[in-house]
Amino acid sequence: MKNITKLKVFIVTIGLLMGYSCTIEDGKDLNGPETSSIAEDLSRPELPQAVSGILADMRARLATQVDAISVVGRDYWRHQSSDPRWTGDLLTGTLDDNSFYITTHYAARYAVVKECNLLLEGLANTTADFTTAEKAAIRGFANTMKAHQLLTVLGFLYENGIRTDVADPDNLGDFESYDAALSTIIGLLNTAASDLEVGGDVAPNTLGVSYLQFNRAITARAAAYQGNYSLVLSALQDSFMDLGGDMNAGAYYRFSAAGSDELNGLFFALNSTGANARIAHPDFVNSAEPGDGRAGKAVFRTDGELNIADLSPGSHDVYIYQSSTDPVGIIRNEELILLYAEANMTSNPTAAETAINAVRSAAGLGPVAAGSVNVDRLLYERRYSLFAEGHRWIDMRRFGRLSELIIDREGDNIVTQFPIPQNEGI
Repeated sequence: MKNITKLKVFIVTIGLLMGYSCTIEDGKDLNGPETSSIAEDLSRPELPQAVSGILADMRARLATQVDAISVVGRDYWRHQSSDPRWTGDLLTGTLDDNSFYITTHYAARYAVVKECNLLLEGLANTTADFTTAEKAAIRGFANTMKAHQLLTVLGFLYENGIRTDVADPDNLGDFESYDAALSTIIGLLNTAASDLEVGGDVAPNTLGVSYLQFNRAITARAAAYQGNYSLVLSALQDSFMDLGGDMNAGAYYRFSAAGSDELNGLFFALNSTGANARIAHPDFVNSAEPGDGRAGKAVFRTDGELNIADLSPGSHDVYIYQSSTDPVGIIRNEELILLYAEANMTSNPTAAETAINAVRSAAGLGPVAAGSVNVDRLLYERRYSLFAEGHRWIDMRRFGRLSELIIDREGDNIVTQFPIPQNEGI
């Protein structure tokens, strides 16, 4: 997806215009994008540009976002010689509310929310001959993507809460608590799903699944965070979940080296130096069941250990992506099957075992013992299936297990939530 297809009717926050880096970056106003012609009257030629722009900008600061949540969740250590905060702030728990590890991806997510709001405003004001079904498709797309971005921010800020109503930059909605924001997001997803059922997909769609299937998959994830397992199961019915299907099937961010498009910043070559490296946490390597193919996401460093900042042994690189143009999963079939297992764990243990065993079989492991699917089993499978995808920290938190994360050095601590960026001014 080339950036030349992006809308040129809004101004992206200054922070998002910077190249990917982890140097000091000030937080920017989440309402930096400004309204213009698209909000005044959405035309047919503008629509595919708007959709493409939203899909493209969802990737902005993705690497920083995944790195931050993976470091605090002890999936891996992030080494960058130009910025010691990766091995300092994020492991000691002394978080700065004006540091790049929250401000940059926070601004990026809200910039996409703004784009979605501009699209919705333009649709409300359009003089184009969109049919009722087309309008429903556009609304469904915009609200689905907006909900996904808000859910991502909420995962970081947790009980600090987030703003969900930011449509009017001069009259921002109040911060909602975690529970209230989660309910707002799920309500937005459900409303969007109703629209998508009427309108179908709006073009283009580069995710790899329909927008309705993506919506229901994200709804299942959000409902699990809420502990609403009946909604998890009903949402999964209309998602792309397939117990017998490819674990990697699903919705993806796409990258390319063409023109001004974006590369996958989560790719580092094997044996990377301390200038830029991701080192799998030793506990991930050591706690894997023998024969678990998922442990292969951590690859032994043939050039020797990378031991920095008293973090040792740095023996394995994170190696999920083999090139800078590999796609990155937003949500995959493997996660949906594990959500199905979680939702059935108490009410239908047999169904939960079937789901767990499907995931284990794909990983080269045998079935679990009958009656053994519990939280410990679920967390193990999620840890190895979803390694370095931004889930472990949230999973340990929602199951009350954060205290079980490894403390690597004296003085290190566990992070419960990220601070509200300083520029929010509350």
